[in-house]
Amino acid sequence: MKNYNEHNLVTFSNSLLKHFGVMPFHQTEQWVDEALSNHQKVVVMLFDGMGQNILRKHLTEKSYMRQHFLCTINSTFPPTTTAATTAFLTGKYPIETGWMSWAQYFEKYQRNIILFKNLDYNTEEKVEPSNIANTELPIKTILELIKEKNKDVQVFDVKRWPIDSDGPKTLRGFERRINKSIHHVKKCLGYFYFDSPDREMHVYGINSWRVHCYVKRINKMIGRLVKKNPNTVFLAFADHGHINVKYLDICEHENLYSLLRLPLSFEKRTPTFFVKEGKNEEFKTLFNKYYGEHFDLMSKEEILELGMFGEGVVSFKAVQFIGDFVATSKDQYCLYASKEMKHMDFFKGHHAGNTKEEMLIDVTAYNV
Repeated sequence: MKNYNEHNLVTFSNSLLKHFGVMPFHQTEQWVDEALSNHQKVVVMLFDGMGQNILRKHLTEKSYMRQHFLCTINSTFPPTTTAATTAFLTGKYPIETGWMSWAQYFEKYQRNIILFKNLDYNTEEKVEPSNIANTELPIKTILELIKEKNKDVQVFDVKRWPIDSDGPKTLRGFERRINKSIHHVKKCLGYFYFDSPDREMHVYGINSWRVHCYVKRINKMIGRLVKKNPNTVFLAFADHGHINVKYLDICEHENLYSLLRLPLSFEKRTPTFFVKEGKNEEFKTLFNKYYGEHFDLMSKEEILELGMFGEGVVSFKAVQFIGDFVATSKDQYCLYASKEMKHMDFFKGHHAGNTKEEMLIDVTAYNV
């Protein structure tokens, strides 16, 4: 298994800390360091799901974005929005923050909780109390740290509506908000997050004309922004890539499924398993028999030894979330448990597996 602890979203964000005079938590990204050098106005734009494979599939080499290629970095493991955006916004790895996946099993509440939505992953019920993830896994963002250190730097954190109740709804609104935010300031750091083309790829797949048009619109929008703001460094990137997927139901093998003591957790392309006491070897043997062609299975000890969830000060809670085993997809397959789900979305496009298409991100830079 590849180690993703170099040239990734965490080293990228630590370059921002370094640039604004805050002590980095980890090593920085040289290419980003050089792009930021001697610039006082910085805007970073994250387009969800628009990893290297999507950018290069839908834009030609002569396109505006691809002509401004800066470097290729890795997402987090697994390459999924919850882990990846939190890693970027904290400058820390998932093993440090405990923000590791879309859904995590909280023993305290005996539920699989969707961290971003505070919903029960299996039943879709709203969970009480509110904001469990933020309460149990508190974080401080690089935006807060930079603002505390630099009183003269305007810091913006804008996400698309309804993630941000005051956020822009459209790409045009996104463009207007960026222009308005940075126009009259001398020093700034702007973080702008847009949840497309991820949402379109989930529904229509990565080859959809809707996705193609959306990526081309993003390309044109960036060209307009850069031209209108020549004194601002813009960095565009993604949290992960995307692939088209197929599904497998673990409940089809009752002799395997019966060995679990808790529901599947984490991601359909990187599920984690809590196994009944004394059944680890049997589980491992059966899992590899049925799914070894499509998934790599690792024990908790192997996961930690390999540093798959990153490096740094290990969170005790993060270790608990890992369970006994983690499997990660090495092709197009997802794994789920039909008996556990009240409702199942069979997305056409997905991410969070261990393929290069999902992992690699092209960073583009402008006005450097």
